[in-house]
Amino acid sequence: MVEKVLAYIISIRNNTYQLLVHEHKDIPEAGLQVPGGTVDPEEDSATALQREIYEESGLRDLPASELVASAPFLHPDKQELQLRHFYLIQTKQQLPNTWDHHVFGNGADNGLVFRYTWYDLASIPPLAVSQDQFLHLVRKIIQAHPRS
Repeated sequence: MVEKVLAYIISIRNNTYQLLVHEHKDIPEAGLQVPGGTVDPEEDSATALQREIYEESGLRDLPASELVASAPFLHPDKQELQLRHFYLIQTKQQLPNTWDHHVFGNGADNGLVFRYTWYDLASIPPLAVSQDQFLHLVRKIIQAHPRS
């Protein structure tokens, strides 16, 4: 089983909670996604999460993450059994509304360009490969512990 980490990065923008997502600039059929990737053998999931966020978005020095949920997932295209860990990061950093990032690292995404943008958490469209599976829990966490 391949271990994966995914980041629900949220911020209060325009007085509403918004989620950071990206699409592949040259592969729009890949759909909206959140930053994430594979945990390397020598890594723990928290270290892998920070590395993947940096490689895929260029973001560093984000606040601590909170594990939302973990679940097995059979990737429909790869026919790969994954154990996916979803993390919540609530940031107050002033980040751009949109930006393009050239992915780097050892993964299959190396060299691709990801276009980042923010979506209102209450009305975000479906994410690719069930990455929105635990957004309902994120909404519950935010309601229980709002941050200004």
